[in-house]
Amino acid sequence: MTITETQLHRYARQVVMPEIDEDGQQALLSSRVTILGAGGLGSPVIANLAAAGVGKLIICDDDRVDLSNLNRQFIYQEANVGQPKTQAAKQFIQGINSDVTIELRYETMSEESLTEILSQCDILLDCSDQFNTRLAGAKAAFLNGIPHIFGGAVRFDGQMASFMAGVEGYEDSACFACLFSEDAGVRQAPNCAQAGILAPVTSIIGTLQALETIKWITKAGTLNSNRLLLFDGLSGSFTSIQTSKKDKCSICSK
Repeated sequence: MTITETQLHRYARQVVMPEIDEDGQQALLSSRVTILGAGGLGSPVIANLAAAGVGKLIICDDDRVDLSNLNRQFIYQEANVGQPKTQAAKQFIQGINSDVTIELRYETMSEESLTEILSQCDILLDCSDQFNTRLAGAKAAFLNGIPHIFGGAVRFDGQMASFMAGVEGYEDSACFACLFSEDAGVRQAPNCAQAGILAPVTSIIGTLQALETIKWITKAGTLNSNRLLLFDGLSGSFTSIQTSKKDKCSICSK
């Protein structure tokens, strides 16, 4: 793929950086990214990756836009209330970057369906708020040998990690299940509807997920692997916790 003059103009503020340059931009334009969840985290992820010029976005979500989403899910408008989030997200993307190819999956995702989708993708962004869906995505990413960029947010708190256990060269890295065991689903923390959430928190975590994705595709910088990054919105502070591969992990020790 050759970058056109129009694309060079559109992405000029990225291409000028030596860490990105034309090669990195070309990698972005050729990349295929799956976004699992188009809500509070998925919204900034979608906006940032579409604007950055990711070639193909596969958006998976089985929900419809609700009025209560609009306090933090900025890619939607009042006119979108009642529409599938996938369709409304497509309209948003087309409005800011018509170069992006969009595939929509308006369905509840299983491990099998995600494994099939990810076989044609470079990276998975986990923006879901359901433990079982997260676990299915983690298994599918591991089986396909691609990064799993995880994010979570509730109240004033957020967390983000890049799980790389299935990626060549990262075999000693932790996966999602090394930190969050399968039986954790029954102990899942309260969701945003129960506990509340502020838009700046989801915006920060989703933007960090998008940044990790751009770094991976362009080979710029260092990923947040083997670390769980915690954000405390009340104090405005970040804490980084070292993670490690778990013996007898249900995903990556098999």
